[in-house]
Parts: sequence; C-alpha cells; structure tokens
Amino acid sequence: MNDRKRGFTLIELMVVIGIIAIISGSLMMGFGRITKSAQRAKAVETVSNVAQAFSLLRQRNGNAWPKVILDSEGADGQGKGMVVEVAKKFAEKGLLGISCKNPNPDSGAADYTPIGISRCGVVDPWAEAVLKRPKADVTTKVPSGGTVQDHIIYYAVDRDGDGFTDASVGGQTIKVRAEAIAWCAGADGVIAPYANRGRSDDVYSWDAAKEKK
Repeated sequence: MNDRKRGFTLIELMVVIGIIAIISGSLMMGFGRITKSAQRAKAVETVSNVAQAFSLLRQRNGNAWPKVILDSEGADGQGKGMVVEVAKKFAEKGLLGISCKNPNPDSGAADYTPIGISRCGVVDPWAEAVLKRPKADVTTKVPSGGTVQDHIIYYAVDRDGDGFTDASVGGQTIKVRAEAIAWCAGADGVIAPYANRGRSDDVYSWDAAKEKK
C-alpha cells in the first residue's frame, strides 16, 4: 500500500480557483445591485422629505415663501436648485437637519452657513458619498456620473396659492397638485426628458397621477 498522502493536482487547484472566482463575482454583482437599490430608495426618501420641508418652511415664515426660495436659480429647464443659500434658509428654520457653522438663535449675527454634506447645497445620495471627502466641492466628479453640481436637488413651489405647482422638468412644463415638489437627476447626474419618465433614473417627489392633464 502507498501510505503517502495524495495532494491536489494542478487541474484540481485551477478548478477550485475557478469556482471561487465565479462565486466571488456573483456576490459582487449582487452587492452592486443592492447598493444601487439602496441609493435609489434613499433618493426617493430625500426628494420626498425636501418637498414636505417646503410646506413647513412656508409655515415658519409667516405663511409666505422666503424671497430666496423664489429667486434661486437652477439649470435651464431644470427648475430651481437647492443651492447653499436655499439650504441656509432651511437651516435657519431648523429643517432638513442641515449642520451649520455655530448657529446661535439668540444672536443677531448667527451663522447658518451649511457645513458637512450640505456645504454645496442639498444633494442626492450619490453626491452625499462624495461630499464626505473634506476637500470635495461642486466641481468634484461623482463616480456614477456628473459632478456634485449635477446632483443638487431641484424644486418648484406653488407661487400663486392655487394648489398647483408649475414647473419645468426635463424640458417639459408640468402642473402638479402640491404646494412644492422636488426631484433629482439620479445616478448619472443627467436630467432626462420628462417624457422618458419611468425609463430614466431620475427621481421625483410626486406621483404622475397628481399632474394636471
């Protein structure tokens, strides 16, 4: 009898390594899908929270829209952006959990300038991950597409109090039964034509059923 222990052959080792590689690849693909799904779910939550926060902002401002909310500029055809000055107004009213530079409500010189992930304005989850880097700014590229600037949340509000918000979204004018609406470009950082709703990765705070046809 041969008492020597039999070792693995080169072919057997290659088969084992191949199996491990296949399993690892499958796990990575599954993790990637889970991550994308989680980011989109967070984006849906973010735009919904922003839209709801506008109603509270109006209430806390004497039932009137602050001037900066009406004047803020967004990209052409993309509504208005939740830029730093807009984020600052929410911080002043204690909304959206925006961190500020030593806010002091008892001081006439309180500084509500946003810091942390809101230092470039209110952004979607894809840009939030990038803004955790200390030196990141609006020009910093986001791995999924675009720059931080492309991932700032957009909004529109009911200016005339008729119960509908008029907005230009993805190059299309729409009318939504809501006091305020919010949306973002999705992972790629590009606002798609609104006609492609349902086929693009853009995220909206309202249901299409609330649109006035």
